[in-house]
Amino acid sequence: MGIEIRTATKEDASNLANIIVESWKSAYSELIPKDEITRYLDKERRKIQFERFIEDGEIVLIGLFNEVPCGLVFANKDNDEGLKNGGSIYSIYLLEETWGKGLSSRLMDQTIEILKEEGCKQISLWVYEENMRARKFYEKHGFIFDGSKKHSRFSNKPLELRYIKCL
Repeated sequence: MGIEIRTATKEDASNLANIIVESWKSAYSELIPKDEITRYLDKERRKIQFERFIEDGEIVLIGLFNEVPCGLVFANKDNDEGLKNGGSIYSIYLLEETWGKGLSSRLMDQTIEILKEEGCKQISLWVYEENMRARKFYEKHGFIFDGSKKHSRFSNKPLELRYIKCL
């Protein structure tokens, strides 16, 4: 019982798809217009996406709480940010019923360790400005808003902020 974090396999792809889709419903229902968010809730499409990430050797972790798949991280030792020796965390999602139970911190800690072992000197991630819960979580784990901002691709253009953690 308790928390288990492990590298995801292709057999986990359906569970990963379920986690990300259900998490989007919980986390973004107030941030992204409903007609647009539904395009991202196709579990089969997400399953295929995770199978490809795993096949490509990306960092994909799955978190289990009491043996039930409830969380995920998708990261990469490369980055789109032009950061020297920098990695990126693209996704960290948990089912709402496990928020606040320590699973997200364990996922984050393990991801940071993997990126450090891969030679990363810093890690970047983007978070919606209005997502205060996530921002506080990242700050608790040593990430700092570096001043970079961009508008999301959604029609209401929610602002995203870049956070950096130096390792």
